[in-house]
Amino acid sequence: MKAAVIADKDIDVVEVSDPVCGSEELLIEVTAAGLNAADLLQKNGYYPAPPGIPQDIPGLEFSGIVKQTGDQTTGFKVGDAVMGLVGGAAQAELCKIHYSNALHVPDSLDLVLAGGFCETYFTAYDALAGQAELRLSEKLLINGSAGGVGLSAIALGAAMNARVFASARHPEHHDTLRRLGAQPLLPSEAENNGPYDVILELVGAPNLESDLQMLASGGRISIIGVGAGARSEIDLRVLMGKRGRIHGSTLRARDTAAKAELSKQMIRHVIPLVDAGHAPVTVAATFDLAQVKKAYEAFAAPGKLGKIILTF
Repeated sequence: MKAAVIADKDIDVVEVSDPVCGSEELLIEVTAAGLNAADLLQKNGYYPAPPGIPQDIPGLEFSGIVKQTGDQTTGFKVGDAVMGLVGGAAQAELCKIHYSNALHVPDSLDLVLAGGFCETYFTAYDALAGQAELRLSEKLLINGSAGGVGLSAIALGAAMNARVFASARHPEHHDTLRRLGAQPLLPSEAENNGPYDVILELVGAPNLESDLQMLASGGRISIIGVGAGARSEIDLRVLMGKRGRIHGSTLRARDTAAKAELSKQMIRHVIPLVDAGHAPVTVAATFDLAQVKKAYEAFAAPGKLGKIILTF
């Protein structure tokens, strides 16, 4: 099969061996695979794949058609349209996933768009509902809202009937943020609209001190992005005085059972939003696998709005 393969901090299309389907796995003929920050970090040598995952083939999410099922799988058959979140190796013509981590693609979701659905919606749902316990009518601030996770968080926050404020540097993105259900803000305007019950931090450490200042009493900060930096110094007395909480999370290294539980929650709480038209995938650009270099360049470039998706 052909795959996007990393070598010497570069990426290209290479012919590699097909993955072997295990007894509890599905072998997928990939239709589309979204690019994410972890893929760029892996290409640049900073984020190795978990043990047991090919280290040179990136890709955390995919959509495609089941080509083979292991003899210990249930709920799926050859020919089913599926999507899922994996530890790596999704940016290839074939990938495999434990059957408990796979989701059927809803009829209402285009198969290419499904390739950019799971990483952002799994991450946003886990952060908002699982960690921060976002509640009805609470004020939610999303810092760095123009990326895939930020846009998914806007849609989920609006569906959860929160009051959503979305911080983004580029004013030309604000109309899209508004259509998704947020009040768009420039970063410099965020403080004027606080305090916030929940702050979803997608930018990183430079924002943490101001996040604490903008936090409401009993508020929660969920950190799931550190692209602008991972180290910060804060005054713990501010956190204590506000009875606040700071959470952090990644999904990639979670074991199969943990991902299976999150998949069940997605099926129960998020997939119905897809069918109702409340969980869109906003796409910045799509690239054929042969254009993988251009896809990574587009992902790394500033100013994009939404997902970069590889198609096969």
